[in-house]
Amino acid sequence: MKLVKRLLAAACMMFIAAGTIFAGGRGESGSSEGKVLTVGVLVSTVGIPALYAQDQGWFKEAGLNVDLQIFATGAPVNEAIAAGKLDMACSGFASIYSLANGNCVWLLDINSTGGMGIFARKDSPVVAAGSNVPGFPKILGSAATVKGLEILGPVGTAPQYMVEGYAARLGLQTTDVKMLNMEYIPAYQAFVSGQGDLNATNPPTSYTMEDEGYVEICSFEDANGVSLMDGCFARAEIVRTRSEDVQKFVSVIVKAMDALQDQKTRFDYSMQSFIANGTRYTGDILNREIADRDYIGTKFVSAPDYVFGEAWGAITNFLVRNEKIVPENGPNVAKSLDPSFLSKTVGRSIKKYSGN
Repeated sequence: MKLVKRLLAAACMMFIAAGTIFAGGRGESGSSEGKVLTVGVLVSTVGIPALYAQDQGWFKEAGLNVDLQIFATGAPVNEAIAAGKLDMACSGFASIYSLANGNCVWLLDINSTGGMGIFARKDSPVVAAGSNVPGFPKILGSAATVKGLEILGPVGTAPQYMVEGYAARLGLQTTDVKMLNMEYIPAYQAFVSGQGDLNATNPPTSYTMEDEGYVEICSFEDANGVSLMDGCFARAEIVRTRSEDVQKFVSVIVKAMDALQDQKTRFDYSMQSFIANGTRYTGDILNREIADRDYIGTKFVSAPDYVFGEAWGAITNFLVRNEKIVPENGPNVAKSLDPSFLSKTVGRSIKKYSGN
């Protein structure tokens, strides 16, 4: 009940200011353990370890006074980071824009991001066009049937990157399709009511759409040829001036990810969190998300083929090519990768993506 009360209180305190969504905090009241560490989190797979650790009291045990601020998507997280309102964040694809600015540090891969897709109605000409991309039989549509379509989904996040990759697979330019900026649930509701031609989304909405008979015409992985990792990053100033706190935070998140490897623990806590945040989940949908999205705990990073931050390479190159990131800022992404805190936590050297 403690989690439910906190999340409901946070939801009630949400407001919109300067285009950014902020929410009430989840700081550990009464703690006098040092200066507050303000961390933005999404109530999705990437944010669950921080929420779980907070409710277990592990931050306090580590000597941290952590205030978790809840956000709807990663784009407003970037705004809050840039404004100095957050010290750190557990976020997704949108993090790359903060990294490219050269004033943030990527500290931790938290989870893989399977389950994203672009959906069409059964009677869409895109579905009727069938498979036309050699080597990608599950990609449906053609340049002729997709050009000029309106696609619903949140701009500045992984779905937009997925849409642009899909367009490129069909030989189209990003300007050949129109992305209508809508958050996941409103986009789904609008699409179901007949608006838009396609919907680019992620779990749990993607699973709901599958169950309701909508057709996935492209997955994130097929669109972009790479798997994405959500994770944790911090302002460079915080890493420089509060490295001990950063180390403690990373260690606690790894501890939480290891605990959440237990499927029942992860299922029960995630379901409680999502429902408290107003997100519709069924047991089947949550189990599918858990199967699609792994936590990058101690065992995962100890594998010999694990490369810290590897997913950012292809994504950076794509965004530079499509003028979403200016060329001179592209190298900042690889430079931002710092696996030293993770290495200290798990007691082994971690290989990182070098940008080559």
